[in-house]
Amino acid sequence: MRNDTRSRLSAIWQLTTPYFFSKDSGVVRISSRLKFTVAERWIGGSLLLVVLAIEFGQVGLSVLLNSWNAEFYNALQTKNVGAFWHQLAIFSVIAAAFIISSVYQLYLNQWLQIRWRRWMTERYVHRWLQNSTHYRMRLRSEAADNPDQRIAEDIALYIGRTLSLGIGFLSSITSLVSFSIILWGISAEVPLQIAGYHIGAHGYLVWLAAIFALVASVGAHLIGRTLASLNFSRQRREADFRFGLVHLRENSEQIALLRGENAERNILRDRFSDIVTNWHDIMRRQKFLTFFTTGYNQIAVVLPFLIMAPHYFAGAIMLGVMTQTAGAFGQVQSSMSFFVNSYTDLAEWIAVVDRLSGFSDQMQLASTASETSAVSMGTTNANGVLSLAGISLATPGGKKLLNSVNLDIEPGESVLLMAPSGAGKTTLLRTILGYWPHATGEILTRSGARLLALPQKPYFPLGSLHSVLTYPATEAQPSDEEISDILKLTGLEHLKPSLNVVERWNNILSVGEQQRVALARAILLRPDILFLDEATSALDEAAEARVLTAIRNKLPDTAIVSIGHRSSLLPLHDRVVHVSASASDEEQALPAPPKSVAAAE
Repeated sequence: MRNDTRSRLSAIWQLTTPYFFSKDSGVVRISSRLKFTVAERWIGGSLLLVVLAIEFGQVGLSVLLNSWNAEFYNALQTKNVGAFWHQLAIFSVIAAAFIISSVYQLYLNQWLQIRWRRWMTERYVHRWLQNSTHYRMRLRSEAADNPDQRIAEDIALYIGRTLSLGIGFLSSITSLVSFSIILWGISAEVPLQIAGYHIGAHGYLVWLAAIFALVASVGAHLIGRTLASLNFSRQRREADFRFGLVHLRENSEQIALLRGENAERNILRDRFSDIVTNWHDIMRRQKFLTFFTTGYNQIAVVLPFLIMAPHYFAGAIMLGVMTQTAGAFGQVQSSMSFFVNSYTDLAEWIAVVDRLSGFSDQMQLASTASETSAVSMGTTNANGVLSLAGISLATPGGKKLLNSVNLDIEPGESVLLMAPSGAGKTTLLRTILGYWPHATGEILTRSGARLLALPQKPYFPLGSLHSVLTYPATEAQPSDEEISDILKLTGLEHLKPSLNVVERWNNILSVGEQQRVALARAILLRPDILFLDEATSALDEAAEARVLTAIRNKLPDTAIVSIGHRSSLLPLHDRVVHVSASASDEEQALPAPPKSVAAAE
C-alpha cells in the first residue's frame, strides 16, 4: 500500500510540475482593454498564483461575511433600523467583491486550463509520434489501450480535476485556519454545557468539528475505496465501445458486402453491456456513498444549533452569535470534510492519473526498446545502399521466423523477396526500418539514405488529393504540373481535376486506385530505398507492370525491395531472393526461381 501511494504521488508530481517549469509564452488577457505579458518561463505559475490569490481573498471575504452575519442578525433581534441598513450597505460591498473575484477566478482558471492542456497535449503527441513510438507500442503485447482517448480526454480531465481539487484543498486549509480561530474564540466565551453542567473544554467547538469530520472521512473511504478502479474500467470500456463504432464506420463497405450488420450489432452490444455492468457497479457504490455523505452533511447543518441552543434559550448569547457560530462551524466542518465531499472526484482523478502515467510508462518502454535493440544499425561507405548480415527474426513468444538473412543491395537495383505466407517477410521489413524488437544481426544503410515503405493498404491523410500525394513532405512541394505528369504515368489522369479537392479519398477511390496513388507518391518523394510490401496486389498485371516500369524510369538510382507472391513480379525485378527459416525449424525451403539468390541457410 505504501509503495502504491508513493508511486502514485510520484506520478502526480511528474504529470503536474513540468508545465510550471516550462516555457509557455503568450499574453494574459484580462479583458479587451486590459492585458499583460509574463516572462515565458513563469506564465503558467503566474496564472496559478493569481487564481490562488483570488481564492484566498474569497476566504477572507467569507470571514468578513461570517462577522457580518453576527452584526446583521443582532440588529434584527434588537430591531435596530439604522444598524440594519448599515449592515446591508456593508453586505453590498462584500457581495460585489465576491462577484468580481468569482468571475475573474473562473476566467483565469479556464485560461490556465487551456494553456496547460495545449502544452501537455503537444508534449504527449510529440512523445507518441517521436521515433514512431505509436507504432512500436502496437508491436508490444502489453501496449496501453486507446491512446487517442488518453490524449484527447484524459489530459483535459486530469488538468480540470487537478486544479479544482488542488485549489479546493488549499482553500480548505485556509478556511480551516481562519474559522478555527473564530470558533476557538466563541468556545472560550460560551463554555460547553451538558445537562446543565459547564465543562471547561478549550476550543471544544473545533474539536467536535474535527472528530465529526474524521469519522466521516474514514466512513467515506471504507464505502467508496473501489470507485477509483471502477472509474478506470469505465474510461477504458467507454473508449473500447467508441473505437468499435469508429471501426464500423471506417469499414462500412466491407461489412455491408459481407452482410455483417448483425454480427457487428452483437459485437457492439457486447461492448456496451460491459459499460452497463460497470455502470451498475458504480451506481451501487455511489448509492451507499451518497447515503453516507448526504446524511452526514444534513447532520452537520443542525449540529452547531443543537450545541448552541441551550445558551441561546438561556439568554447567554444573541441570535447573531448563534448564526455566526453555525456558519463558522459549517466552514470548519466542511474544510475538514474535504476528503468526504470530494471523494467521487478524487476517485475519478486517481483513475486518470493511473491512465496517463501508465500511458507515459508504455511510451518510455517502447522508446527504450528501440534504443536497446539487439540489431546493430549503422551506415556504410561502400557502394551498396543496403546491407543485411545475419538477420534472424522471432515472434514475441520466441518462435523463429527467419534465420541468418544476408543480403546486399546496390543503388538502382530492384530485388523481389519471396517466401511462404507467414514466414516473416513483412517482419523483416519492420526490422530493416528499425521497428521490430525481436531480432538480431546487423543492418547497414548508405549514409544519408532516405527510406520509404509502402504497405499493402495505403495510408490516406485528411486533406486534398494534392496533400495525399505529397504526404509526408512538408517542404519543397512539387507543382501541380509535375503531379499531373505522375498521375498520367500511373494511370490516374482522371484525378487531375480533383487535385485541390478535400475529401476522404480512401472512401472514394478503389483499392487499386489507392495503391496507384501510393506508388505515385513514391515517385514524387524520390527515396533512395523503396520498400513495396504487396503494394501492387490490387492491380491487374498490365497496370502493375506499367506502374513499376514508371517507377524504374523515374527513379533510376532508387533501390527497390519488393515483397510479393505473384509470378508476374519476376520479370519486373533484377533478381529474386528467397528467404526462409532454417531447416532446423522443420520448414521446407521454397525452390528458387531461375534468377534466384538464397538469403537464408
